[in-house]
Amino acid sequence: MSDIIDQAQLFEQIDLAQSLQAQRLSAQTLPPTAAAGYCLNRACLEPFDGEPARLYCGPACAEAHHRQCQRGARVR
Repeated sequence: MSDIIDQAQLFEQIDLAQSLQAQRLSAQTLPPTAAAGYCLNRACLEPFDGEPARLYCGPACAEAHHRQCQRGARVR
């Protein structure tokens, strides 16, 4: 029984390492975002009056924009 648990823990460690490596590679290939005075999520584009350095309305828009960038990177 302990062999099964050890093997499962090993697989979890390998999966975590692979996920972290994929995330690092993804972060390296995506260009850094620059503030534009409005939300960078293409579905939102809410203007940020008086906050020119702000990038997103909130976490949902940030995640949506990240997914948009990943889809765009895969298409190229």
